[in-house]
Amino acid sequence: MNLSTMKQLPGETIRLLSSSQVITSVVSVVKELIENSLDASATGIDIKLENYGFSKIEVRDNGSGIKVDDVPVMAIKHYTSKISSSEDLERLTTYGFRGEALGSICSISEVLVTTKTAADDFSIQYALDSNGHVTSKKPSHLGQGTTVTVLNLFKNLPVRKQFYSTSRKCKEELKKVQDLLTAYGIIKPDLRITLTHNKAVIWQKTRVSDHKMACMSVLGTAVMSSMVPFQHCCEYPEL
Repeated sequence: MNLSTMKQLPGETIRLLSSSQVITSVVSVVKELIENSLDASATGIDIKLENYGFSKIEVRDNGSGIKVDDVPVMAIKHYTSKISSSEDLERLTTYGFRGEALGSICSISEVLVTTKTAADDFSIQYALDSNGHVTSKKPSHLGQGTTVTVLNLFKNLPVRKQFYSTSRKCKEELKKVQDLLTAYGIIKPDLRITLTHNKAVIWQKTRVSDHKMACMSVLGTAVMSSMVPFQHCCEYPEL
């Protein structure tokens, strides 16, 4: 029997393998980017997909934007502004906290980030490499907030790309994205969301005043009429 020598995997292969565990599908990209937008206090999010998201995913928000000082490390793995110690894990108030999402997306696609804070005079579009480093930048016309554009998803993971080669799988993925947005639409009444596929708006929700109106907006009156309201209160013990 031949015994092969144990070898350490190259850093590039390690990054690719770990990224493929974080980002497994189009819907996982959309989820991570939406949660970044919500953590940036966005009240409006526009999601645009081309070819079911495999050619292009764009998530644009009107949130606080990314500070210039944070731009160089915004997509470097394990950099985050959301926690600073293990104790912070016990009192998380944000969706993202690991500092893995954008870095993982960079490893398996081409990424552009356009961002502007209230303090900036104009927005800037940054191109990122597979390690999450900024390779170029140029001025942009977009207003305050952040737009992340993901091109050529799974370009270096042919097996994953092959998994989504059938029309049925692609349509299932689009349905999962819509289901995800439905969930956010219900839990975030004051959030405006639009979903566009191949330049046609296929789902949208306007800003509404409360969860009941959000359910009405997202689920429709027919579903709402068969639902029964109830209240539930629970007390958490002091930690």
